[in-house]
Amino acid sequence: MRRLPTPPAIHEDRSTRHTEGAVTGYRGSRGRTKTAAGRITPRADNRTGGTVVTRDEVHNVQDTNARHRSQGGSLAMTSDARRPLPEGVRARRRLAAARLARRSATLTVLSTIFPGAGLTQTRFYRLGWIIVTLAAGTTAAVAAVVFAKGPTAAALAVAVRPGALLIAAALLLLGGLLWVWSIWLTHRGTMHARLDRVQRVGLRALSVLMCLVVAVPMATAVRYSLIQRDVIGTLFAQVDLDQTDGGTARPGGGADPWADVSRVNVLLLGSDAGDDRIGVRTDSMMIASIEPRTGQTILFSFPRNLQNVPFPVTNPLYKIYPKGYTCGSECLLNAVWHEAEVNHAELFKGTKQPGLATLKGVLQEISGLHIDYTTIVDLKGFEALVNAMGGVVINVKEKLPIGGHLNAAGNIYGVDSWIQPGVQLLDGFHALWYARSRITSDDFGRMRRQRCLVGKLIGQVNVGTMLSKYPALAQVAKDNVQTDIPPTDLPAWAELVTRVKGATISSLAFTPDNINPGNPSFVAIRRMVREAIDPSLVVPPSTTSTPSTTTKTPTKKPTPTSTKTPSTTTTNTPPPSAPVDLEDAC
Repeated sequence: MRRLPTPPAIHEDRSTRHTEGAVTGYRGSRGRTKTAAGRITPRADNRTGGTVVTRDEVHNVQDTNARHRSQGGSLAMTSDARRPLPEGVRARRRLAAARLARRSATLTVLSTIFPGAGLTQTRFYRLGWIIVTLAAGTTAAVAAVVFAKGPTAAALAVAVRPGALLIAAALLLLGGLLWVWSIWLTHRGTMHARLDRVQRVGLRALSVLMCLVVAVPMATAVRYSLIQRDVIGTLFAQVDLDQTDGGTARPGGGADPWADVSRVNVLLLGSDAGDDRIGVRTDSMMIASIEPRTGQTILFSFPRNLQNVPFPVTNPLYKIYPKGYTCGSECLLNAVWHEAEVNHAELFKGTKQPGLATLKGVLQEISGLHIDYTTIVDLKGFEALVNAMGGVVINVKEKLPIGGHLNAAGNIYGVDSWIQPGVQLLDGFHALWYARSRITSDDFGRMRRQRCLVGKLIGQVNVGTMLSKYPALAQVAKDNVQTDIPPTDLPAWAELVTRVKGATISSLAFTPDNINPGNPSFVAIRRMVREAIDPSLVVPPSTTSTPSTTTKTPTKKPTPTSTKTPSTTTTNTPPPSAPVDLEDAC
């Protein structure tokens, strides 16, 4: 009996003719026959392993179908209609479906790794190459900028420009949507009718997962860009000290914006404007003097109980206190803000922040430095800052009380709890009390702890922490930090911060070891400041050493006294007037 391939008239899907022919061994034929019921039933060829039909079977199918149609009946089911596919055919179809599933998964992942890469291997290949070209061009442009400026400087250059942040957010949003769309389109373009239900569900789940892998980081980047833009717009536009003059160290616009600036002095204030206080008390006062070419920084720390501080001649309080702020133990450095803003506000008409302006002028008189910029941190915000950073690790050297007071006999009472000695992770509440507590010590011990805390916080900063905690840190900055750095100077400041981070930060605190806080010599303070900035000005003290001799006592016979070589004892402890590394404050 002559074997015939299945006539094209009974093909279910001509689009798969080539593939099916490969399975059955007959190119262009799906190798299945119609039964009397009109269904397609395969038959196996013992010689080729393919599916064939005989001429009589074809005629029987046609006659049966015609008879049923003429009788108006439906096609009857026969045993041929329920005949299963041969095992060899099923195995080949399973292998083909598995290959199609692997191809779809691979191309979907490829589009996740690089936008549009997998799409180029589908019927949407033209669109895929367009997306690949756009992504490659964008990547090349970003890489060129990062290579030219360095990764940190390039990121900061965008992070301090509100306009650039808005553009970055828009590009990230559009790019993320296009990327996610290319992933989903790759999935749709690689789905095949041969895939079974399990494979289809699995591939859909994979494509959704890949879309989330791209969408979540993109959405986070857009959110952070908008938060940063809000912080820049709020933080650097809220303080007007009325102090901008020709002496301010402003960066230029060249390749190195700080090339023509010899020194930048920044006033750092920790203020405590509590509900139980009228006005502001500045519990922490420091001047950071920065050498902009190298980033080397010296932190000058002034005690809150410094007396007889001088007012500038141009300040209205100079007429009241021409010989300095001399009115007893209440006239301390940390009371200057309150004296100007609360007690004599009528003398500062037209000045927006008389307390801050007066304190700035007083510190310039004390140090001999011109203060170029000012940054104020509310101590309440300091607690939130430490919490947002996940705490700070401190080696506590002494037992410190939280709360409490001293009675007339000098005894402590009302202590809520204690910070115990030892290395420990302090949260914001305990870190604030570590920096403020002074009942069991004094103002100078507190100054040392404050410098230690500043150094530990700077050393603890890392990119991962800043990114993971950034929304909380940004909110803390908006609510508790003020500065008069102009927004237009922020790109140059980004470069300066990078230099400071890579340089050494030293500290010089004015304590009873080098001054008399009750009756200080401001000439001596200014001299120590100059020598700390320029060590060549230091006059080395005359050194003398006293030889020490050891003489042996004669025993039986008188012998000449034997003397050892004189020895001189030296120490590496710097003098109190010399700056030390900030880490040494701990």
